[in-house]
Amino acid sequence: MIRIENIIRMALIVLPLAYTTAANSHSLWVNQPTVESGKTVVVEMGYGDEFPTAEPIVADRLHIFAPMKMIGAAGELTLLPGNENYQFVSKKPITKGSYLVLATYNPTFWSKNAKGWKQQSRNEMSDASYCEVASMFGKTLIDVDQANNMALLSEPQGQKLEMIPLANPSLIKPGQPFPIQVLYDGKPAKNIAVSATFAGFGDPHEHHGHTHSHAQAFLNKTDGQGKVNIYPLKAGYWIASVEYKSPFEDKTQCDEYVTQSTLTFTITE
Repeated sequence: MIRIENIIRMALIVLPLAYTTAANSHSLWVNQPTVESGKTVVVEMGYGDEFPTAEPIVADRLHIFAPMKMIGAAGELTLLPGNENYQFVSKKPITKGSYLVLATYNPTFWSKNAKGWKQQSRNEMSDASYCEVASMFGKTLIDVDQANNMALLSEPQGQKLEMIPLANPSLIKPGQPFPIQVLYDGKPAKNIAVSATFAGFGDPHEHHGHTHSHAQAFLNKTDGQGKVNIYPLKAGYWIASVEYKSPFEDKTQCDEYVTQSTLTFTITE
């Protein structure tokens, strides 16, 4: 049964979120691929603000991203570059099992002055009004032939800010809780906001010639163990997001660390 407070919580989060920093103007996620046992798989790294559409990454930002990783029960699978710079292809066909696919946006200085944003610290931009060190992480789950290997899917992978699924979302139906745990530096991230939305939710709007939406279908905070239940009230392709900010040690160089993480999953009827 869906509790009324969960419906209210969902109903309150339909307004666009405000994005004010360089990191927040874009998100990083991993698109969950269509998988067939015995065939190679193409995984996509999404970067932008038009989930779930993945687009080519501009040349001056390519150096920020680490190669994508795909983890199975036997360890890391070899991924080869795909046709686009946001695509990677498994070297070998994948077999029955559960897999994690990870994306990483390495820590990068971003500073802003009257002319806009640049990949610089305050040491390089003396008139900066704001500086952050942006880091981003993305994760998705793949379950081939209903393997349901939760020992792997719930295993932390060492992302600085990481969402750990505590149940297999492929087995969760609309309205049922999807429990996750958020870790920062491997420790529970307490009282931190977790939002989630699904592809097509909200009223899209124009921005720089593209149509997208920042509306969220769910918002709640983690408890003292870094845990929270996401309530996906509708079947679809979902993305959960979390952000953690902490002060930079030397304010003459930068203001703060801004770390983001996403988890993509599919809910079926």
